[in-house]
Amino acid sequence: MGRVRRFFTNDNVMLVLVLINTGIIFVSGFLPNQESTLVVIDSFFTLLFFIEAMVKIQVKGFTGYWNDGWNRFDFILVLLALPSCINIFGEFIPGTNVLLSLRTLRAFKAFRMLQFIPNIENLLKGIKLAFKASYMVTIGMIVLLLVFSIITTFLFGNVAPQYFGNPALSVYSIFRLFTIEGWYEMPETIAENGGKIMAVFARIYFSILLFLGGIIGMSLVNSIFVDAMAADNNDEVLEKLSQIEKKLDQIKQK
Repeated sequence: MGRVRRFFTNDNVMLVLVLINTGIIFVSGFLPNQESTLVVIDSFFTLLFFIEAMVKIQVKGFTGYWNDGWNRFDFILVLLALPSCINIFGEFIPGTNVLLSLRTLRAFKAFRMLQFIPNIENLLKGIKLAFKASYMVTIGMIVLLLVFSIITTFLFGNVAPQYFGNPALSVYSIFRLFTIEGWYEMPETIAENGGKIMAVFARIYFSILLFLGGIIGMSLVNSIFVDAMAADNNDEVLEKLSQIEKKLDQIKQK
């Protein structure tokens, strides 16, 4: 019994099982009809994960188990996938493959390996500060993206519907333009489908949009983000230098 508890409470062992099960689900996605062997194997893993939850609840108690966010996440996904075990005897519950695929999210536990990265706390702290420093500029970029997406839909929706047929398509297309990804294809498509005047206008319009959003806007967001992370490191260095100066002053006084 002790070995069973150690097996199911060992996060490294369970993570390996999750990754293997994820690979099985990945392979089954290539098959139009579920092979009976894969269904049995996957149901076996589902039962293993259910037993894991029960063992951990027995060891830690329900309150101790439920207080861990990862445990709550795992438990919910296992409950969602558990009905699929009935499909061993036939397709009684359609659509359970979608529920099974959710369990692959448990593989995100691999992110726990981040804790072994040197100075990971300082890195995460710097990222947090960088988000705080750049969120206003990011919101401004989102507003700019939405406004120009709407305008572009009304200007070129009929000429280039594959890019600007509706505001949702326009948001994606303008975002591509801001990232300088294939931006020239859009005005060229408009030039082919529209008249000469529209072609000239489209090239000027998208060039200005590229300059404002892609060159100035994205560069501004990146620079503020990087500067905020570097500033955090500089503050730490300045604090250490300040401490050294205080110690030197104390030595001089003695």
